Amino acid sequence: MATYKEIFGKKIQSLASDIPAAQGEGQIWYNDTSDAFKTVVNSGAWASSANQINSLSTMGSFGSQTSAVTAGGTPPASTLSEEYNGSGWAAGGALNTARFSLTGAGVSSSSGRVFGGASAPTSMKNENEGYDGTSWSEEGNLNTARNALGGAGTKDAALAFGGGTGPGPSGGADQNLSEEWDGTSWSEGNNLNTARRSLGGAGTQTAGLAIAGVTTTNSNLTEEYNGTSWTTGGTVPTGREGMFAWGTQTSAAAAGGQSPFINTTFTYDGTDWSTSPATMGTARQAGGSAGQTGTAGLAAGGETAAPGRPGATEEFNRSTSVITAAAWAAGGSMNTAQQDPGGFGTQAAGVSVGGQEPSVSNKTENYDGSSWAVSGVYPSSLTGIGTAGTQTAGLGFGGRDPSTIATAAEYDGSSWTAATAYPTVIALACGVGPQTAALAATGDVYPASPRYSDLCNDYNGTSWTAAASNTGSARYDAMAAGTATAAAICGGIPGGAGTTEEYNGASWTVGGNNLLNISAGGSSKNGTSDDWMVWGLNAVTTTGYDGTAWSTRPSLATSRYGAGGCGTGSAGLCFGGRAPGFTNATEEFTGDTSAANIKTITTS
Repeated sequence: MATYKEIFGKKIQSLASDIPAAQGEGQIWYNDTSDAFKTVVNSGAWASSANQINSLSTMGSFGSQTSAVTAGGTPPASTLSEEYNGSGWAAGGALNTARFSLTGAGVSSSSGRVFGGASAPTSMKNENEGYDGTSWSEEGNLNTARNALGGAGTKDAALAFGGGTGPGPSGGADQNLSEEWDGTSWSEGNNLNTARRSLGGAGTQTAGLAIAGVTTTNSNLTEEYNGTSWTTGGTVPTGREGMFAWGTQTSAAAAGGQSPFINTTFTYDGTDWSTSPATMGTARQAGGSAGQTGTAGLAAGGETAAPGRPGATEEFNRSTSVITAAAWAAGGSMNTAQQDPGGFGTQAAGVSVGGQEPSVSNKTENYDGSSWAVSGVYPSSLTGIGTAGTQTAGLGFGGRDPSTIATAAEYDGSSWTAATAYPTVIALACGVGPQTAALAATGDVYPASPRYSDLCNDYNGTSWTAAASNTGSARYDAMAAGTATAAAICGGIPGGAGTTEEYNGASWTVGGNNLLNISAGGSSKNGTSDDWMVWGLNAVTTTGYDGTAWSTRPSLATSRYGAGGCGTGSAGLCFGGRAPGFTNATEEFTGDTSAANIKTITTS
């Protein structure tokens, strides 16, 4: 019998720590620290991501796991499109023609197209629209109008096949037609061997896959296209329609579908389909999917057995790493339930100060990443205190008791000392930056009228001076992140203030419009101006900003308003608020993580 060295060309190594996933697949080593033999395993798994903005099904889709688009869908026929960046969804440009049961082809959110579909159960469409990451352009139509068709390829070399030309959202009048797009027009290609609709598509124009679908019954057929003709491929273990499909002709995957609604995943190696142990978290069909290889896919939206459309997003990965999706999780409860506390610091070293419980408070609590501890008292009992800094070098200013005040104070991690008063009486202002280089912006200058302010001031650790520029939009109870020379602000009152503004230390410019369009909420204010989150008013919805646009993030477990917040865009902390009564609940946000899928080898 061959030895391990004869097979792999090396001996089993004795190491003090484990081999990284990328190097360790298939190897065996001895970890002398843990006294165990180890190996890295390649396995598949689904992980939940942020929900779509709109809950739709039968959308067209294209792209990769980290750069995807869904467009159109139902109910009713829609022009909506959304873009996925690997973390969440942002609104895309509107289609020129509203439709559902369409399909798509493309490699990224800035390079793709959708074609076919229906605008009503009896109105099949042959429209073809290309997308450049901003807007959709009408281009040459399909030769045959149809819906529930399959698609594959790129923006300039797309493949359309199958579908239905009869009435009904499921397609009807099954077709075996195949058409190729050359960047200018569609031309007829050789037909599928078996006519069908609601089928999955993957691959390219010269190496495509037509997967399952429905004829008179659910189909388990696979056909492969070589740029000229279709030939029979491996049989799908279970016939179904409305599958999520992605990948290449030699590395593909398909999941979900119906009937009934299922969550099974299959993978294809160019010859045979195999059942993956990984199952979708939500059994569904007829959503959007994307992925350039069978090892990294995306499934979004669709229909479930229960009424309604969940808008759920899941990512599939087959790799030597265990990928944990971004999510909120419960943290330690505050000692006192309260609304509108000031918050600053990080997820593992946060501070809550003041607030309402229901009377106004001067309490301070420090968070260590797992529990809250009561700390020093603020000079006054206030709500709506503006804050900046860290747990050991913090800054508070303004507030209300119920009179609006100008008091300011500095925090050293255990106690507060009076600082130079803010230049004007103010409450519900936002602050960013460290204690000795902070920026305060906007706020409520009640009883002055109008109450909302565009004022901005800098603090240098000793005194306040007017900032180089005030914000372009006056507001209070806004949310902010960044530093005194690279800040961003969004939300606030007056209502509907979804507008984002960015500051470079000299002037403010308008940024992307916040999807929540909220007037007040929590914020990971110690994030950077191009990597931060906010969470909403009476909502569980969370959105994140990348310096250009807002996109969805995983939802909070508890709907609330008037919460405190701190941390970063990948390690946020939400605490307190009303839900609807005063709450002491804390939630921690953790971004995507990846770790080697290392297994201990045993003889049992």
